[in-house]
Formats: sequence, structure tokens, C-alpha cells
Amino acid sequence: MSKSIGEMVGITYLPLHSGHVPPKLFNYMVRLGKPLIKYMVDEVGEDNLLLRFGDPFFFQAFGSILGFDWHSSGITTVVTWVLSKVLEDEEIPLKIVGGKGRYMRGIPDRLSQYANIESEKLLQISRLTAKGDTILLQDGYDIYHHSILFIDEDRWVVIQQGMNKNLKYARRYHWDYTTFKDRRYINEPHIAIITEKYEERILNLYSSDSIDAKKTILDILRDGTLKRDLRRLLDRIDYGLNKWVSNDRSRIDFNILYLPKKINWSVINKIYLEKPDNYESLIQYSGFNKDVVRALALVSELIYGDRICWSDIPRYTYTVGGKDGVPYPINYRTYRTLIEFFENIIEGSELERTEKKRMLKRLSKIRI
Repeated sequence: MSKSIGEMVGITYLPLHSGHVPPKLFNYMVRLGKPLIKYMVDEVGEDNLLLRFGDPFFFQAFGSILGFDWHSSGITTVVTWVLSKVLEDEEIPLKIVGGKGRYMRGIPDRLSQYANIESEKLLQISRLTAKGDTILLQDGYDIYHHSILFIDEDRWVVIQQGMNKNLKYARRYHWDYTTFKDRRYINEPHIAIITEKYEERILNLYSSDSIDAKKTILDILRDGTLKRDLRRLLDRIDYGLNKWVSNDRSRIDFNILYLPKKINWSVINKIYLEKPDNYESLIQYSGFNKDVVRALALVSELIYGDRICWSDIPRYTYTVGGKDGVPYPINYRTYRTLIEFFENIIEGSELERTEKKRMLKRLSKIRI
């Protein structure tokens, strides 16, 4: 993987699997997860542990250690659900809210229960990341799972998953609080990507390759020229061949995908009147949706000549077996050994740090 791609990643592709985690296995997951997380808090610190969950590679490996399928979409739901049980322990400084369906919709109420944090700041992050991965990154995957792991309102990780029902695949997107530093929200904000599948054509306004177009899009909205520019664009497109035809009649290949059939002109007018100066403000307008963004992107590239990134970006992992027997069935004897091992580490907290590390190395020698 090239450096430029590696810096841009933040998505995980996973096949959709049916079924549920057996209660016995889930109980083992929670029992193992609690001492393991306590050990990691002690070893790397709460902030570093938080940021590790923002890394899709660590998240994937953690789920595999717990015994879930390394390549299943359910790893997102299961790991976050295990965390929700483990983090009920008040000795652990991390907290998590969200999930699928009603749990995702219940985030505002759950956050309001934490009196020692500014819940509105975390709600703002929730809205920006969920809508951003819906309209600024149009990859065909609809967000259906959204969780926030946090220490306080300034230190957080967002883990969310989108589904493509036609392809029967899911994607997981990871964010952490460092992505909002230096206005990075709009410039390659994700952490990493794990995938077996590339999409041929996606609209990616997060890419640094779209940087000039992002500025042009703001200018178009603030100047109120979108309707005029769209008419110019429609006059120049050969729909039959999906080609861009320039003034000299030469043809240039372009993956146009499709033009939106309807534009919400009332929201365009509102944006023109209020003139937001950044994407954090722009993205929160109700009605500023996929179609509007796609129209703006096409105008920016085909009328004003600013490059848009239409390409996808991507990689994967396992320990005590997997729920579906992949790569091998769950070995509960090994699982019990892992649980006892980490429980002993926590209970024996008077041990020197070097001794704890030595014991951890012993774990790596366990063979199934």
C-alpha cells in the first residue's frame, strides 16, 4: 500500500452474516474484555487506549481476540456491545453510547445522563461524522450503526458502519478527535481501512485530491451560481455515452455516474443568504444532501476544471477461533486460559511493569 493511500484510510469492508453470538460466547467475551481493557489502561493509558479503538486494525484484532469472525460485519456490533457491558465498570474511564437502530437514535438521551461532560459537543461530533460519511463520501453504503467511545467531550472516537444491501457488504468508518484539529474534518479525516473489496466509482470529497474542488463548491454556494452552472453542464453532457464533451468537440473519458434529478433549491438559497465559510457549518443544513453535493462536485470538475477524487481507498485479521468456525471453531479451553491470565494480571497489580510484560509474552506462546 502506498503512503498516500495509507494516510487516507478509515473504512472496513465486511460481508453481511446472519445469526447471533451464542450467549455462552458473549459471556466469555465480556469476561475476557474487562480484565484485558483494565490491563491496557494500566499499560498504555486511557487516552492511548481510546485512540487505539479509533484504529480499524486494532479494532479488528480486538474483535478477533474475543473470538468473533475476523471478516464479518457483525464484528462492529458485537465489539461495541461487549464494550458497552465492560465499560459499565466505573473503574474504567472510557464510556460508550450508540449502536444500531434505537441505540443510535438514543445517543442524545444517553449523553445527557453524563453530568460531567458537555454533551452538546459530542452530539455535534456525532452529526458531523454521520452526515459526512453519508454525503461527502458517497460510496453506496448507508450508515446504520453509529457509536461514540469517549473519555470526555474533547477526547472521543466514532465507530460507525454502513451497509450496501445490494452487494451484501458492510463498511466500517473510524474517526477520532485528532481529525478535527487544524480543520482536518474535510481533508482525509479517517484513520485506516480494512477491506477485501474495492468500489469502482465513489465520490470522495474527503480526499486531498479534491482540495481545489472543495474550495470551489463553497464559492459556488456563496455566490449563488449553481443553477446557472448546472444549465451549462447539462448543455455539455452526452448522456448516451456518459462522456464529457469539451468546446473543441474532443471527447474525454469521465466516470460521470449520474446527475441528480432533483435539487433542493430552498436550501441552496438559504446557504447563499447565510454564506457559511466552512464545511462544519455547511454540512449541518437540513436538505444539504447527496444530490446537492453530487451536483456541486460535477459542476466543480466539469465546468471549473477542479479535480474530484472518484476512486476508492483500502486490507484484515483472528485468536481463539471464530463464531462460524472461521478460521477454526471457538476453543473454550484456550478462552478460559486467556480470561484467567488477564484476571491474574489485574489482581496481581503489585507486580512490576516488566514482569507484566513478561507474562504477556507467555500468552503469545499458547497454541490451540
